[in-house]
Amino acid sequence: MLVSLTIRDFVIIRSLDLSFERGMSALTGETGAGKSILLDALGIVLGRRGEAGLIRKGADQAIVTAEFNLPKEHAIRNLLEEQSITCEANLVIRRIIQPQGRSRAFLNDQLVSVGFLRQLADSLVEIHGQFDRLMDVSSHRTLLDDYVCQPALLTSVRTLYRDWKEAGATVTAAEERLDHLKRHEDFLRYQLKELTALNLIEGEEEELLAKRQDLSGFAKIFDAVSQAHGALEGGQTLAIIDQAHRALQKVPEGTSPGVDQSITALAKGLSEITEAVAQLEDLYSQIDDQPQQLQRIDDRLHQLRAIARKHNTTIATLPEFYQQLRQDLDDLEQAENRVEQLRQEETKKRNIFQKEAKILFDLRCQKARALDEAIMVELPDLRLPNARFMTDVSEVDQSHWHECGIDRINFLVAMNKGQNLCPLEKAASGGELARLMLSLKAILATVSCVDTIVFDEIDIGVGGAVAAAIGHRLAKLSSHVQVLVITHSPQVAAIADHHFQVSKEDHDAEVLTNVIHLPLPTRHEELARMLSGEEITNEARAAAKKLLARFG
Repeated sequence: MLVSLTIRDFVIIRSLDLSFERGMSALTGETGAGKSILLDALGIVLGRRGEAGLIRKGADQAIVTAEFNLPKEHAIRNLLEEQSITCEANLVIRRIIQPQGRSRAFLNDQLVSVGFLRQLADSLVEIHGQFDRLMDVSSHRTLLDDYVCQPALLTSVRTLYRDWKEAGATVTAAEERLDHLKRHEDFLRYQLKELTALNLIEGEEEELLAKRQDLSGFAKIFDAVSQAHGALEGGQTLAIIDQAHRALQKVPEGTSPGVDQSITALAKGLSEITEAVAQLEDLYSQIDDQPQQLQRIDDRLHQLRAIARKHNTTIATLPEFYQQLRQDLDDLEQAENRVEQLRQEETKKRNIFQKEAKILFDLRCQKARALDEAIMVELPDLRLPNARFMTDVSEVDQSHWHECGIDRINFLVAMNKGQNLCPLEKAASGGELARLMLSLKAILATVSCVDTIVFDEIDIGVGGAVAAAIGHRLAKLSSHVQVLVITHSPQVAAIADHHFQVSKEDHDAEVLTNVIHLPLPTRHEELARMLSGEEITNEARAAAKKLLARFG
């Protein structure tokens, strides 16, 4: 139940603190006074989109806070526990809207997402216009299912439908793949043969490019290597050193330290120069073969790049493409068996879904008759004594099955004697639709977990006895749930347990909306205004008192 609504700097509301009680509360006021702004504020705390334009001009931010009293067994307590939100009795939702449309949401001072608020919204408050949902045929199933009240069965049907459809999508993909493989088998084998002949190596492109870079680097030192090799190989350096070394070796070791040191130095020099000549010869042989090596590398790179372009891929992914070709051809041998297995699995899941959906279909048919009978009881009291109502639940063929079942649901009515039943949205006027919606909500309230229902001008376009009948039914509904009704009908306002007046007031350079809870004397005056218009007459005041006495 909505306990309070606190609004700060929202549109044309500077500061407003409202408290609500059980029963029926009427909100009245002249057109444009700001009644819709109150609904917008309530919608904001229930997760509707917040925009910077909702901030009152001159204010830094807008804040809307709603407090709800939750019974111990309320449906949303499990959701709150999942978010580790403590809630002993009351749930306080606060929404802060900041410039550029940014907003923050809090539940009992714990930051939550706006999406989480939307999860809670349908279990806290229902907001209805005159006949908004009835005009949408898709809502008829939702309304009937609210009366069926089997959420576990609905969830099961929805899950089984999705499982079946996923299986169907898998079959379709497998069939398309099988068809592709069959149509391209020869080409696939040709491609595989072509790539096999290449003898692909992982990382080959990088290796070839690195070798090419190294060979290109050798070209820069070609002249120096050639000159050094020629000087050492063609000169007498080694022979002279060897001759000197042999000459000194004739002196007995130990005869002269200087001779011994010279022998050691010459031996070392001879060894180092011999190693240098060997290194230069190796480098020279590489440089000498450089053009041929470069050509072989360029030819291989050209070959790989041509094949990669042909298959619309890269050299790096050619091995992967090759493996995929092999896998495709291997799959072809097993694809037909796989497709058949998947078809059997899809059929199995379709049958399971159909069986569960048939249970739901039968239950909907049963509950539809009960709902029809309950509504027919309601209609005379709502000044529709000759109206007939029927919930049409018809099974559809497989091509029209959906995640909610195997049926189509439509509300049919005949508003007058002698008329045939036809779709509700085509047969009823606005006022009649409003009363039908009220009768539906009155019946569904007995099985709903929602504690607060808001009706926005559900009585528009009606007056007199019809308005009084709507008021009486709203009052009766308020014995089950808290009812807030925005109304222009004095008959409806008079029967309410609580009456709030919405008005605009001048405050210096701005106009602000204000809401006050009317005590009985002021309530007379507001009803008189509703009865007579801008100029309140004594006759209107007398009629207002009579109306309150009658309905109060």
